[in-house]
Amino acid sequence: MDFAFIVFDWSLLLQRIFDALFNSAIYSSLALALVIIFRSTGLLNFAQGEMATFSAYIAFVLLSGAAPGVTGGGLASWIGAPLVTPLAIGLAVIIGIGAGATTERVLIRPLRNAPELALVNVTIGILLALNSLMGQWWGTGPRVFPAFFPSSPGDHIDIFGARIRFSTVGAWIVLLSLLVLLALLLRYTRAGLAFRAVSIDPESAALNGIRVGPTLMYGWALAAGLGAIAANMSANSVLLEPTMMVRVLVYAFAAATLGGLDSPKGALVGGVVIGLSQTLIPAYVPFIGFELSVLPALVAMVVVLIVRPAGLFGTQRIERV
Repeated sequence: MDFAFIVFDWSLLLQRIFDALFNSAIYSSLALALVIIFRSTGLLNFAQGEMATFSAYIAFVLLSGAAPGVTGGGLASWIGAPLVTPLAIGLAVIIGIGAGATTERVLIRPLRNAPELALVNVTIGILLALNSLMGQWWGTGPRVFPAFFPSSPGDHIDIFGARIRFSTVGAWIVLLSLLVLLALLLRYTRAGLAFRAVSIDPESAALNGIRVGPTLMYGWALAAGLGAIAANMSANSVLLEPTMMVRVLVYAFAAATLGGLDSPKGALVGGVVIGLSQTLIPAYVPFIGFELSVLPALVAMVVVLIVRPAGLFGTQRIERV
């Protein structure tokens, strides 16, 4: 009797893991932005993806200069020669940080005492407004965005027959650096300590002399900066268009929920779980396929939440009677 043996391709599995890790870094970065706002305000910012995309368009204008076809509401006319990539992206992130702070001060803070549903509707309104504005200024067609990291065919590292791209390595270096920087800011700076106090108990923080409004603005600014970095890292691989971050935001929401909506560490772990499940499950479960790649991510989130409703690293809420 002849026996047929199936030889598992381990190098292909490793390659798929490496490919998934790039998406995981993007999901974790945007999930971290969602966590920062939720941790301080209890609000899910549905406009986080559009705010990040807007920052990527600003970087695109700065990289293109006053080139034909680049408008941006007249912004391109203020710029002469194109800026180098690091400077353009750095300025776009700074502008994104300022926009995040302004959003909190102008649109969110006046409604601080409004019902949560009203605030959620405000973020949805911001999403729709930014999406329409980007479509009006830059059109709805995709644009090629310069690579954040070296991305030519030879820019990779060979590991056990698989290739990990420099863009993946760079994305994880940026993500881990941001996590370390965020931890240092929250632990050792005055603004960071105030933010932690407000996140735990806004009323007690206010009674101790902490200005709650400016502190929350600090959190929105941090979140906007993280989202801008995520958008600029991913714009080259998915092409720049007004809806670029919509699908990414869905996965980021799943990652933040899975890891715990108030846990930065959970955002990192959740992004990895979602990124790997999105890539590996469709590849090895034929009836799902890549057309339903969102399904494994949502199933993973539901399974974890059944066991731990607050997420893997979220704070369990205790109610005393």
